[in-house]
Amino acid sequence: MIFVSVTRLRVKSMFYLVPFFLANEASVKRLIRTPGFLGGRELIDKHLTFWTATLWETERNMREFRNSSAHREAMQKLPSWCDEASYVHWQQEERSLAPWPELYARMQSDGKLTKVRQPSPQQLSRAYPPIQWTRLGRTFKGNDPVNSQ
Repeated sequence: MIFVSVTRLRVKSMFYLVPFFLANEASVKRLIRTPGFLGGRELIDKHLTFWTATLWETERNMREFRNSSAHREAMQKLPSWCDEASYVHWQQEERSLAPWPELYARMQSDGKLTKVRQPSPQQLSRAYPPIQWTRLGRTFKGNDPVNSQ
């Protein structure tokens, strides 16, 4: 079974955008080197909303990345930078990611909240708007010789 992780973060102000991007890039450098990372993609949606979807050999591999210094340091700042943050995990047979609308639907139905200091009304009600932009994204190749994303 393949472990899937999807995150959604909304940066609350342009003021935090540069430090957020720098932390994101440090995390991406670590991500693509993490054993068990099979591939993924990232999307910048309207209103400074950032989506990440990744595939992993195991949940343990994902946790290794999540606990890495680059990602951990970014996560420590997330409560101040963001007013919306959520994630969802599941396991599946397929070694590919569903389209963004399906990932959004999974987030709506099964997503869990991450604490933020000043939650938006959408965070409090879990009423996130559907993904509107899908052109501002990139794909990450993983360590899967069979089917890299």
